[in-house]
Amino acid sequence: MPERSDGYDSGSEQSARGRSPTANRRRLIAAAASGVTGALAGCTAVFGGDGGDGNEGGGGGGSGENDSNDSGGSGDFEGETLRVIVWSGNYADNFEETIKPMFEEATGATLRVKRGWSEILAKIKSAPEDDPPYDVAITEGQFYYLGRQQDLFFPIRTENVPNLENVMSFYRDFRTTEFGVPVDGAPCTIIYRDDAEVDPTSWDDFATLQENSGNGVGIDSGFWVFPMHAAAIGMDEKERAEEVYDESTHDELINYLDSWQISGWATSGEDIWQQFENGVIDAAQWYFEQTEYDIDDHENLSHHAPETNTGFVNHWTVVRGTDKRRLAEEFLNFLLAADTQTEWSKNSPTLFTNQNMEYAGDLGEQLPRNSDEASKIVFPDWAYLADHQKKFSNAFKEMQTDS
Repeated sequence: MPERSDGYDSGSEQSARGRSPTANRRRLIAAAASGVTGALAGCTAVFGGDGGDGNEGGGGGGSGENDSNDSGGSGDFEGETLRVIVWSGNYADNFEETIKPMFEEATGATLRVKRGWSEILAKIKSAPEDDPPYDVAITEGQFYYLGRQQDLFFPIRTENVPNLENVMSFYRDFRTTEFGVPVDGAPCTIIYRDDAEVDPTSWDDFATLQENSGNGVGIDSGFWVFPMHAAAIGMDEKERAEEVYDESTHDELINYLDSWQISGWATSGEDIWQQFENGVIDAAQWYFEQTEYDIDDHENLSHHAPETNTGFVNHWTVVRGTDKRRLAEEFLNFLLAADTQTEWSKNSPTLFTNQNMEYAGDLGEQLPRNSDEASKIVFPDWAYLADHQKKFSNAFKEMQTDS
């Protein structure tokens, strides 16, 4: 699990979300059903364009049967090694279980997975430009913005990443794809007790729930950007979360969030589950990917991801100076393939971006399947927030100190 620090992650989009130690039965069933052989069967067919018709699916996407194999299939990069930095904790566990063997089987290359968090950009920046510590780096919104400002990434040569064309148009447009491709992420979700007076389906409901809660609510303590966006959506005085992006409403928004009955400040998913168990909270703001497959391990709890919501998307980047630029782009193309994302969803209830992928189980009923649905999630705009981060971050820390 990633450790908190006072560095970049103090305002980052990605949380130090932890998975409960008990293996979720749904996850085990999904893994057993797929099997290693099934996971690798279609891997050599994911490197070309997905072959879709360009129409965004509304039912979970197509099967990926039309994926082509323009790069020649397995073994093209035999003997090469690609160094990839991913988020620490269970994210890395799931990545190594699913993506590493699939990519290695498909290419003949070795994928060396490194785990990190707040130090990712600092290590790239401090390394010689022709000798970076990684070839590929995962970034969320803030890291992606800062890395671009510091020229830490190579531009993406789109001719080598044809599967980008099959990413939902919203994800291609809401941030630049010049230096990174949007692959995966998660919306926030509301966790609540089954006997709650209100079954929250919106952040306005969550606000009502916390007002009537005997024990109060829990929120992510390290990343103000998500509770602040959720509160803005719940205020509902402007469209979506525009209170965050209008300086004249910043103070009102901060005061509104400060008025919540926050009795639990969580640094990980384990904190959230423990606070429920100990009767500290009756509801919580957390993250879909860290909740959906874990909640069955905890009695009398449910969760719901509001339709109008906030969340994060990871953009995967090619690190400046790498001598594996072509293999790195092949890897990004692999991550964007429908078959890859379909298989990945079996052990990680993550938001994915390819319009033709198929979610495992009923995930497609809860996660965006087309651009219209994706556009209802307000992803933080760091081009604006970078100038206001100190104010929001300091106010958020004061709330924790005073509670």
